[in-house]
Amino acid sequence: MAGKNKAASSYRLSTQDSTFIYGESNNGPLHIGSVSMFQGRIDFHGLLGHIEERIHLIPRYRQRLAEVPFNVAHPMMEDDPEFSVERHAIRHELDDGLTEAEAFAEMMEVFQKPLDRARPLWEIHSYENMPGNRTAILWKVHHCLVDGVSGVELLKVMYDFRAEPEDIPQPSQPWVAAAPSSSIRRFAEAVRDQISTTVNSTITAAVQAIEEPAAVAERARMLGEAMRLMTELMTRRIVATPWNSTPVTQERAVAWSKQSFADFRAIRSAFGGSVNDVVLTMLTEGAARYLAHHGYAVEGQQLCIGCPVNVRHREERGALGNRVSMMFPTAPAAPMDVVERLKLIHEETERIKSAGLAQALETVMTLGDAIPPGLIGPASRAAMLAMDAAGAFAKWSRWTPNPNGFNLPPIGINFIATNVPGVQVQQYLNGHLCLDMIPLIPLGATMGYGVAIVSYFRNLYFGMMGEPRVMPDVALMKEFVDEAFAELKERCADASQATVAQMKGSESANA
Repeated sequence: MAGKNKAASSYRLSTQDSTFIYGESNNGPLHIGSVSMFQGRIDFHGLLGHIEERIHLIPRYRQRLAEVPFNVAHPMMEDDPEFSVERHAIRHELDDGLTEAEAFAEMMEVFQKPLDRARPLWEIHSYENMPGNRTAILWKVHHCLVDGVSGVELLKVMYDFRAEPEDIPQPSQPWVAAAPSSSIRRFAEAVRDQISTTVNSTITAAVQAIEEPAAVAERARMLGEAMRLMTELMTRRIVATPWNSTPVTQERAVAWSKQSFADFRAIRSAFGGSVNDVVLTMLTEGAARYLAHHGYAVEGQQLCIGCPVNVRHREERGALGNRVSMMFPTAPAAPMDVVERLKLIHEETERIKSAGLAQALETVMTLGDAIPPGLIGPASRAAMLAMDAAGAFAKWSRWTPNPNGFNLPPIGINFIATNVPGVQVQQYLNGHLCLDMIPLIPLGATMGYGVAIVSYFRNLYFGMMGEPRVMPDVALMKEFVDEAFAELKERCADASQATVAQMKGSESANA
């Protein structure tokens, strides 16, 4: 019975999922998360029961990482025989009189620490006594389990769409963890899987070359285009920023913003582009003003933003794991008129879409499947250890970025901005209304600033994460971003009034 259970539940991480294991370091933990603000005080024991009755719906949340000896293949996820919800749900009672900013600072002390790899890679933290009679729920979920889109799917399972909690069908048999595999067995299965994968890939490629030569030629073209793009990305000159100036430490600070989704649609209608174009406009203009404020050379320079793109196919909707590519739009690093910036951003994203660059990059990412895990894992870990050592030295030496001092040249991109579609109706947890949902993004290497964006109940939420040594004033960045959006709204209102006046003039002339 145990063997059958194990065969049905254990699985090997994909190459893309595994990169988040290999690329993780102490100073760059690779979990994503969110802070959800709920009305009232959520009873912690009720929260435990709520999770317990739903955990069977996401079986991988009862599984832990099982490394393969010598990294012959990517790690496995196997049942944790010691699993209990109590080991993953932690209760915090905030002191009376704490401000929201102080409460978030306490949450970041928890969020910034890596997850324990000896357990299933997720945690939920309940913060009671939040100002305003609220409870904050902090999620930490490792990126090897979910990306932003599948993270939202997780919350659809854990949260309800009405105040009265739904009745969740329960399994007929109590869950029993499968017996853990031995290192020898994992090694043998890894060798078998690698041989099978190599043989199947070779046969598939040979058959496709014979039956679908046009498809093979198109794939080769896309690979060439993707390699050209990656070369251009790594060699292009982008603006020097304080948050790209050195490897980061483990410390984190966050500021968040909430804007009406209706305003984004109105701006899009008035000036063209997409909602995401408006998002990139406010983020890049905010960054430009931040840099100018701190005295960095920005004239004639460019910002480059890494934007994850969901590449799930229709049949993959609802699946967990990672299915993303990237696009890398650029924008002026100097402050400018916000409407003109929006037009430039729209032209840039349309150029990227029409060239199919995100799809081309997805194609080249599949080449990672051909690289032996025994090479990927050790090389990545060595690089991350070096980054951690450099970050520790910078912290020890009390080095801080300076516009006139020595800074590492930024390579590739300046920051990540990931925009995830959420739910547009209200959600509840144990009968408590979710008021706000703030997304959290990981940082690492020389990326000391990043932004996660999620939609929830007619609003867009921006979670701006910074490493305090290189960005001690992430709240100032938020102010500049909000300021840029306010200007877009004002210009949108002016354009609407002008249109109304023009229509009334036409009606008078016709009369």
